[in-house]
Amino acid sequence: MTAPWVLLLAIAGTAIFYVLVPIVAEVFARYRTPRILRCPETGGTAEVRIDARHAAATAVPGPPELRVAGCSRWPERKGCAQACLAPGA
Repeated sequence: MTAPWVLLLAIAGTAIFYVLVPIVAEVFARYRTPRILRCPETGGTAEVRIDARHAAATAVPGPPELRVAGCSRWPERKGCAQACLAPGA
């Protein structure tokens, strides 16, 4: 009697795998390279590295949560608000 439930769980697990893996892989690939952004605090440009693993891990329930992993303006501006990652920035 347990065989139908095992089969249903296997089908559901396979479906989830084929939906989640492409989303996570695409987000990771999109954010793994550094990008040149305008620093809203100084008005100059900065090379920013986004934490791609964190973005990929948070991408499944909705839009990815972005956070800075490194910036050319650091260490003097290490405690910045990271407003360069805001959607309109």
